Amino acid sequence: MRRYSYMKNTLLIMLLFVSVIRVFAKDELPKDTLYTELKNDIVILSTTKETNSLKSLPAAVSVFSPKNLDALQVHSLKDLSAIVPNYFAADYGSKMTAPVYIRGIGARSGDQTVSMYVDNIPYFNTTSFDTELFDIQRVEVLRGTQGTLYGRNAMGGIMNIYTYSPLTYEGTSVKIGGGNYGLFTANASHYQRLNSKMRFSAGAYYRQDNGYFTNLYTGKKADDLKNAGGRAKFVWDITSRLSLNYSLSFDYVDQGAFPYANVATGDINYDSEGYYKRRLVTNGLALKYAGNNYEINSTTGYQYLNDEMNMDQDYTPLSLFQINQRQRQNSLSQEVTVKSVSASDYQWSFGGYGFYDYLHNTPPVYMMKDGIKRFLQDPLTNAGAPITFTDNQIDLNGEYKRPIYGLAVFHQSTFNNLFGLKGFSATLGLRLDYEKTKLDYNAYTSAGFDINTGPGRPVMSHRVDTAVVGSSSSDYLELLPKGVLKYQFNPDSYVYASASRGYKAGGHNIQIFADLLQEALEAKMKNSMPGSQPSEDNTPINERISYDPEYSWNYELGGQADIISNTLSANIALYYMDVRDVQITQFIKTGGGRMVSNAGKAESKGLEVGIKARPCNGFYLYASYGLADATFRDYKVRDKEGTVIHDYTGNHIPFAPGSTFSIGGSISYDFKHNTILDRITFDTNFAGVGKVYWAEDNNMSQGFYGTLNAHLALDKSIFTLELWGKNILDRDYNTFLFESMGDYFAQKGKPMRWGASLKITL
Repeated sequence: MRRYSYMKNTLLIMLLFVSVIRVFAKDELPKDTLYTELKNDIVILSTTKETNSLKSLPAAVSVFSPKNLDALQVHSLKDLSAIVPNYFAADYGSKMTAPVYIRGIGARSGDQTVSMYVDNIPYFNTTSFDTELFDIQRVEVLRGTQGTLYGRNAMGGIMNIYTYSPLTYEGTSVKIGGGNYGLFTANASHYQRLNSKMRFSAGAYYRQDNGYFTNLYTGKKADDLKNAGGRAKFVWDITSRLSLNYSLSFDYVDQGAFPYANVATGDINYDSEGYYKRRLVTNGLALKYAGNNYEINSTTGYQYLNDEMNMDQDYTPLSLFQINQRQRQNSLSQEVTVKSVSASDYQWSFGGYGFYDYLHNTPPVYMMKDGIKRFLQDPLTNAGAPITFTDNQIDLNGEYKRPIYGLAVFHQSTFNNLFGLKGFSATLGLRLDYEKTKLDYNAYTSAGFDINTGPGRPVMSHRVDTAVVGSSSSDYLELLPKGVLKYQFNPDSYVYASASRGYKAGGHNIQIFADLLQEALEAKMKNSMPGSQPSEDNTPINERISYDPEYSWNYELGGQADIISNTLSANIALYYMDVRDVQITQFIKTGGGRMVSNAGKAESKGLEVGIKARPCNGFYLYASYGLADATFRDYKVRDKEGTVIHDYTGNHIPFAPGSTFSIGGSISYDFKHNTILDRITFDTNFAGVGKVYWAEDNNMSQGFYGTLNAHLALDKSIFTLELWGKNILDRDYNTFLFESMGDYFAQKGKPMRWGASLKITL
């Protein structure tokens, strides 16, 4: 507790310090930056490799400005669920789990199908996705396969996050807030020009709450949160053509986690503590050279992730299973692009990309006394083995080292005004992607037991040590083409048709080693029995722990229409995704972990519609709808003999909603010559999620639910007072549900929350 008090006091001192610094803001936009302005809302658009104008990008894309994010109370990517059509990022009980689903395609574990970039730096692990959105300039969500420009793990889409740069903003801001459930938030940032060539920025944030759900076993909240971090940037115009941008960010999480309730009783009641702790450091170095009609961009990224997760894996008061997983990950990436910036009818982009990602994972599973009896001793006793275990706990230990490296080259060309037809363009792209992944595993365990050899005979005491040691590797070489046709009627209206290929990397399961160790332990114990015959499982271990890549083709027809200039616009996209070798997350047979396996073929088809209206100054309305019919086309589960034991063909893909719906609006009024207020703004939004199935058998599901949110801002001079509410109607719903050892458990959605904050902008 003393550590958290120290952090809070330090942050408050910093807030007081920066609040006395006054820097006059100079809102300047660099000449080479594309931007679009709608009344008072400016969204800056820039890219290092796209050859199409981002203002009329031939793709399904949602862009959010800082005002949008504030009005919608978006603090993390999970908060964008349903606001973006067919976008769903469920809360699975901690900041460690941030699975993102777009158009019914996603991943509960393993590699992601939707990639995230912050200031063009890739984030390799989904455990780092759920970070505080602090000082954000804009958020882009590109739906549909983006493999040609972004490569692996972009078959569902891309999330691009751009933070404020001292190039375009100067000033100081301080914000402090609070709310129910013990919520306290504070952040501060400062952007300053050092001289005509150098600028810097620095900022920090802190967020905590007491949690929302109580564990009956301990009588305490199971999901309290403390989250702190910061970011610094330095920009240097070395010459008139060459510039440098360096950024450093840090994120710290200490969170109670996994408040899973038994669906039958509604109670959260388990004996082992659940928590998640994370330290995340991200470095980025961007170099830009502006030549004659071309520019060269180099982006170097390095990320260090150090986290720890502890979970009661049976979610009951019994002492069955517990896991403690620690990860250390070092990720290095380098991308160099050369693109044209002239106003000619031919635009081109070339690029090269390389990365190295090293993950060191130690996820011991502890089989406790009740688990030993249920899963080891009772089965052996029933099989006629007179064994009594002498250990109260068996540690299924392991050390796993997973190095991955990859190389890619890509090219994209856009031909404008084809065949002399103004506004008609074609975009062709191709990427060659190579990846090699390896897993070195060393799993081991030990168990003591007594053998009762018969009446009047001595009890024989034994200790069995067993290990599963080895290495497995795979490599992949993929071609990722893309083709787009677009016809632009005017600067704000166009239609397009596209086709693109993407893939999600294959890999290796780690949590399955708890099962492998248990099987090896049982075999050794049986072999130690007098008169026993040696028995082995002939299935190669590497076949059991490996899974293949997932592939997709995305076909899309869409467009945008500016119906009434700067007043009413609409966009629509129709899509079909053909997916094969679908990666599915399943619980391993003991319930002691999860594994990824391939599940045949699937398809997702649907539509996305968005409408925006500004009928008059100060009044803004919007609505969006997404339909995603994602089903298995061929998914049969077979036993070792090849007999079909489950046929899920035609069933819906689990964990992704069948539809999303969002509607909202904003009303603002400017006061003239008012001594109390300069401006008042009220925003409200209702976001709904359609039916979600929780497993391949489609037996359990969550029906449609929606949450109502509201935000009121009162501005006076440099001060802004904000009042807000989330899930105002206190809607009860499940964000996640699963079966474990015959029982169903669920993660509940957060209840009604409300609060207020005060912001000072200098």
